[in-house]
Amino acid sequence: MYRCQSKGWLIGKRGFTLLLVLIFSVTGCSNRQIFDETGLVTLVGYDLTKDRQIRATIVMPSINPEAKEKMQIMSDVGETSKGIRDKTNLQSDKRVLAGQLRVALYGKDMAKAGIGSLIDTLYRDPSLSSRIFLCVYEGETYELLTYPYKSQGNIGTYMYRMIDQNIRGEKIPSSTIHEFIRAYYDEGIDSQMPYVSRKGDEIVIKGVALFKGDKYIDWISPNEAFILKLIRGKYKTGSYEISVPAKTFNMTPNSPAGEKEEVQLVFDTINSESKVQLEQANPPKFKVNIHLKARILELTVPIKLDNPSLMRKMEEALEKELERQARIVMKKLQDLEVDPTGFGIVYKANVRRKEKMAMDEWREKYKKAKFEFQVEATVTRNGVMD
Repeated sequence: MYRCQSKGWLIGKRGFTLLLVLIFSVTGCSNRQIFDETGLVTLVGYDLTKDRQIRATIVMPSINPEAKEKMQIMSDVGETSKGIRDKTNLQSDKRVLAGQLRVALYGKDMAKAGIGSLIDTLYRDPSLSSRIFLCVYEGETYELLTYPYKSQGNIGTYMYRMIDQNIRGEKIPSSTIHEFIRAYYDEGIDSQMPYVSRKGDEIVIKGVALFKGDKYIDWISPNEAFILKLIRGKYKTGSYEISVPAKTFNMTPNSPAGEKEEVQLVFDTINSESKVQLEQANPPKFKVNIHLKARILELTVPIKLDNPSLMRKMEEALEKELERQARIVMKKLQDLEVDPTGFGIVYKANVRRKEKMAMDEWREKYKKAKFEFQVEATVTRNGVMD
């Protein structure tokens, strides 16, 4: 009896194991077949046509190792992004799916017209991640994506990695769908995202695009974006270069090209914190205190870094230059009527009965606001001389 039961159990176990093998084999074949028939979009670009329609251009990597082209690029025109996706399916031998989308790119004219509805459509798509990066291209995305690059490979993956590593290096602000939507609906701060350009075969991040609501207004340089980062909050990495008068160090440096009037200083391993205080409500007056620690990485004159007096002069030069740059950047932002730093949030949090103040009302106050910047810098003795 025991042997029969044992034998029966063994037969049953073997049968069950065989059944599992068959199930996984069939499932594996099914998944492979579906994958072979699917096109996974990694990047999409949007442009505005002359008749005010949307041109969408999508990039899909080729999974066929024998294919000559590493990417499949398709483009079509329509009234909605969903309608265009249906049209691109008619151009492809694979079913076009956007679940692997990593970057959404907007041509400058498209961004000027307003991209809120396009971003909202992506945000509401349950198959897409809210971590998709958004950026503005200075021309037409169709031209950028169809350019015959020599060595970029999958341009969708390349652009994602380029944006991601610059965000992690704190060269540019993070610009995911979630972050854009949050700023868009928050009455007190404006959105921003990378501003991309092309130079020959090279795609570069030229600066940061500024938005007023969902409309692109202008862009700022990476150095100006660095100043915004110092104003907004903590900074933990990156580098910054400034020019200071040579007389600051009681010397006129010589070079093969002759005498120079300015000294170049490069700082890295920057660590900073800021505190924004509203000192007056009408007109608004803000005081911004920035505490900054940095290492001197490079300088263009032979300064003895173990000289406390010269080190203090270097710190004072850095403080004055950052305060000057902060005033210039804030004047530019006020003229553009954009508030990417979120001073409106600080204002509403500190003024009674202004919690629900509309963004238009804040913009009127923002234009008349005053800003006082105080930077305290500590520089460590490290670096090289050129």
